[in-house]
Amino acid sequence: MRRKRKTGQRTRAAAVLLAVLGGLLLSAPVVHPAQSAAASPEAAVKAGGGQWKFSRELSIPETAPYYELYLDEAVYRSAAEDLRDLRITDRTGAPVPYYLENGARTVEEHDAVYSSALIHRAVKGTDTLLDYQIKPLAEHVDIQGNKLVIELPAESFLKHVEVWGGYDGLAWEQVATGDLYATNGLSADSITLERGYKFSYYRLVVKNNPEGLEFPGLKLVDSSREWRTAAFLRQKTPQTEITQVENRTEILISNMNRLKIGRVKLGSTGNFLRRYELYDSNGVRIPVAGSGELYRLDFKDTRISQTEIQLLAPSSSGSLRVVIHNLDDAPIIIKDLQIEYLVDRLVFAGGEKAPYSLIYGNTLATAPQYDIINFKDRIDGEKLVQAALGAETSVPEAAEEPQEQGGWFQGQWGFNAIIIAVSLLLILIVARKLGRTK
Repeated sequence: MRRKRKTGQRTRAAAVLLAVLGGLLLSAPVVHPAQSAAASPEAAVKAGGGQWKFSRELSIPETAPYYELYLDEAVYRSAAEDLRDLRITDRTGAPVPYYLENGARTVEEHDAVYSSALIHRAVKGTDTLLDYQIKPLAEHVDIQGNKLVIELPAESFLKHVEVWGGYDGLAWEQVATGDLYATNGLSADSITLERGYKFSYYRLVVKNNPEGLEFPGLKLVDSSREWRTAAFLRQKTPQTEITQVENRTEILISNMNRLKIGRVKLGSTGNFLRRYELYDSNGVRIPVAGSGELYRLDFKDTRISQTEIQLLAPSSSGSLRVVIHNLDDAPIIIKDLQIEYLVDRLVFAGGEKAPYSLIYGNTLATAPQYDIINFKDRIDGEKLVQAALGAETSVPEAAEEPQEQGGWFQGQWGFNAIIIAVSLLLILIVARKLGRTK
């Protein structure tokens, strides 16, 4: 009887121990980080690694299938330099597909050049009238152009010119005025029209030309650059520092927001003709259009000038440095300076999930890949509703995901250790019981 009682006690003790261990295993908290992240509103912001720092709510005037959004200085200041961290999110925090149009690439110039024939010359008082007929590039193809390039006489001159256009060479419409000149090694041989015209005839009225200067040739150019850049161009007055170093004027232009600068405009007074160079923040020379000269010459009834620096390709360098060589002359008086820069356009899919937000400022983000880019040509042909950027706000840092809490036994090794311990205990109890029964 006593042996049976002790054996029963040992059996009950083993049962109690198994119950306690099983309860500990069953009561261990189970954490599912992936499920909690998916349910979080910040999931789309944090997806892909890293933390987005800034958010801008987008203002849209109406619901539309597609929207266009032009970026501003704040985005260039805080986003990755290649804009790989830009994301559009809807009201649920889900990403919205988009594609980005680079302003610099969009304005690549593709010129169509038309030749002409001088068909009529007349004198009216002191003015000379020259009529040109434009030759089409192909039969049954419309002529269209927005710039005239004129062949200049060999001698030095300065003439005011009126430009008239017509479809039949009989009726004329005035479309532009300009100056043509060649003096002191400087020249101007083109006149830009306000827009593209489809005239087949052009008339130049050379004002006050008693000496009868000849302009034997004219070309009509259809330049895509002017009208394609309009929506992408912005201007501002940057922070500058002007210093005189020996016989040079050095202008340091700050560009901390990494804007894509395409042109520098100098406001100046006086007469001058100076050679210049342009450098980036690393001291590398930047190629510019033209002869690399700045000039401003006042005549009795007109002024000719070239005080703009046109970069061959936009630069987002942290600073630009203009070096003007004065030789033995006094420095140029610079009254003001402006830069012209290009912005990018973001086109994204619309729908019924407004409000939308733009988020950026994540150094670990990689550029997204959306198939909307495959439909770009078709989307560009549709009416795009323009969205506007709201105020910049900081995105709160996402909380760290909680670590799994519990004892050592919640891990795989702990679980295995418990199973081994229980098994050994049961073997020991059964072995003793069998031994005493014998």
